[in-house]
Amino acid sequence: MSPENPVDPSSPGDPVGPAHQMGPASPDGVSAPVSSSAPGTARPRIALSTVVLECSDAHELAAFYVRLLGWKVERQELDWVKLRAPARGDGSGGTGIALQSDDTYVPPVWPGVPGAQQLMAHLDFEVADLAAATAYAVASGAALATHQAADDTRVLFDPAGHPFCLWAAGAGDGADTGRG
Repeated sequence: MSPENPVDPSSPGDPVGPAHQMGPASPDGVSAPVSSSAPGTARPRIALSTVVLECSDAHELAAFYVRLLGWKVERQELDWVKLRAPARGDGSGGTGIALQSDDTYVPPVWPGVPGAQQLMAHLDFEVADLAAATAYAVASGAALATHQAADDTRVLFDPAGHPFCLWAAGAGDGADTGRG
């Protein structure tokens, strides 16, 4: 924990507090949440709507993701752009991606190196044809990572240096690309 973002785990309002701690591991080694809501309170509706990526130029990075995914700009401001997937058959567009400009942005290093800017999250995209999707991503402005974690996954970097993964549907799990 950093001094800029102190967290008090004993505070019921903290996201890492007691209601969100992991319980003991089951015989198969998987931990389960202790509780699904804070003690004595009902959990209100909370839905993930957007994943926000920091970058040096939100509009430039948004243009890359529009090319790569074919998504539309849902909303934009001077230093922020929100993209949304097209509506599905059920009318939902799924979770969006927002890009936020930050003058102090430093791209993460992948694979991780002690002392370097660490990766905090990455995006996984399921694809039907890994080779075609990889070639298209590179043509759209992505760079292929030198280190690849698995045969059914390709790690690439967006123009701001965020790693993202393309993984082949039906070729094993693929979504857990932290294997490298």
